[in-house]
Amino acid sequence: MRFIHSPNLPEADVALAAMSGTYPKIIDALRKRNITVLPVRPCKNLSLPVCTHADMLCHPLGDTAIVVAKGEEYLKTALEHYGFYPVYSHSNLEKNYPKDVALNAARIGAKLIANSKTLDAVIVDYCGKKQIAILSAKQGYAKCSSVIVSENAIITEDASIAASAAHANMEVLKIRPGFVALPGYEYGFLGGACGMIGKNRLAFAGTIEAHPDYLKIKAFCNHKNVQLISLTKDPLTDVGGILPLKTFG
Repeated sequence: MRFIHSPNLPEADVALAAMSGTYPKIIDALRKRNITVLPVRPCKNLSLPVCTHADMLCHPLGDTAIVVAKGEEYLKTALEHYGFYPVYSHSNLEKNYPKDVALNAARIGAKLIANSKTLDAVIVDYCGKKQIAILSAKQGYAKCSSVIVSENAIITEDASIAASAAHANMEVLKIRPGFVALPGYEYGFLGGACGMIGKNRLAFAGTIEAHPDYLKIKAFCNHKNVQLISLTKDPLTDVGGILPLKTFG
């Protein structure tokens, strides 16, 4: 297996992915596609609906580098088992927003979308060293709210993320909010219901065809030669993202 150089954008079929351990049907669907799943366990510092969400508890930096929420020893050890060199976050996660979103940033090629006021210092330092531009948005749940389609294209329901990305000359599809389940909340985010499982293959936790903006989403992704995959026939669910970590080959 090979490490992924550009987080969220694998160059080959994904062999290892991290996601919440509380959605067995999605995990089974990924395993049927020969993807080893690293199941994320509950974090006592986060609220129950999101306490296992991978996009809240870790942030891939690229290759073997990854940030893990401070104190999440199991996740750090599990990542080390797969050859990563994880470092703990500077921030201590807490249940209430915005103390829970320090790692919830959307890395897209040489850019990173996040609320700069809540972003963890470890990520800020890394971006400075690697000349990764931080695009600030009001939305703290930036990774949850961003469907990463390519190095220069995203789909989002959030106006501040859409504006920040467009200002950086990215292609943006703005969709209507809602239509994604997240038990415990009114609704979740589409970015939290998906992840790349191969080069130009975007998988969804649930049925993307049921989204009211599906035709717009499909057309936008077709323009980028990205195939949409529904992992189950269930409603779309925000599972905290499917984070690709390693590929075959």
